[in-house]
Amino acid sequence: FSGLDSLPAARDLPDAVLSVVSDYLLASEEDPRRNRYLGASMGVEKYFGIKEERSHDSFPASGIRGPWIHLLQYHPTKALAFVLRVFNHSTHSYTHAGLNRQLEPAWEIELAFADGSTRKQWCNPRLWNLYRGFSVGPYVLQSLLMAFESWLLGYAKDYPQQVDSVLVDILRRSESGALAAVVASVATAHPHAAGEALLVLLSARDYIRLDLGRRAAERQAAALSGMSSGLQPEHKVYNAARKAADGLPHRRESLEDAITRLQLGPFSSRVHVILDRHKAALPQIG
Repeated sequence: FSGLDSLPAARDLPDAVLSVVSDYLLASEEDPRRNRYLGASMGVEKYFGIKEERSHDSFPASGIRGPWIHLLQYHPTKALAFVLRVFNHSTHSYTHAGLNRQLEPAWEIELAFADGSTRKQWCNPRLWNLYRGFSVGPYVLQSLLMAFESWLLGYAKDYPQQVDSVLVDILRRSESGALAAVVASVATAHPHAAGEALLVLLSARDYIRLDLGRRAAERQAAALSGMSSGLQPEHKVYNAARKAADGLPHRRESLEDAITRLQLGPFSSRVHVILDRHKAALPQIG
């Protein structure tokens, strides 16, 4: 679950891999080891519902670590359900578990969909920036998010007519702003193929602000991806993957830029309706 040699198992035995991965990674509230060592733990894994001893083997985080990218490539439906399960579990632990709170709280953010339905997600800057490795969180979750983004970017390139519905479905099913951030990244890279997803994200002003903060932090990416160089030979492989991801053109842009581009196409009038709604919600001056 943390090295480079998981392709055959992920490709040929996905059910076996997924049947044990939850027990391997996820800490339940009833786990006696979790309850026993919560007070002595020095890491952040306990806040994310991850078994502490599992995360350290995933440093440095990378999208090519573990079976995640292979599961997504060969068994996308099963892998997507798994990703949603992991991050809904992690979000519940971060926001609801009865722990001595030492991390900043998340807050609820409501998304609005074209059919009139809504979805509340939990987010803060820590969760939004987790997929980029800019914030502190379990390395195994960072690696899973990086693999998820890499797969979605490839899917958007290969299936531009289908990616929008996939992104909207993720937003509908997820309770985590960490996954919304990945959706935002892919939609920013492909704004005209992801119009519906961008409109959903635009309905949440906090996500626009959080992504502006992410863009400002991008200049730190090169330094962060090279921090572990030379510690172990395989780290060079992981760092190379991180640097390649850091150099993607859309890293220099934000949701705000993607929304601007969306106004140059058939979604223009719908963008203006949402912008007018946000403007009307502003407090009166004077």
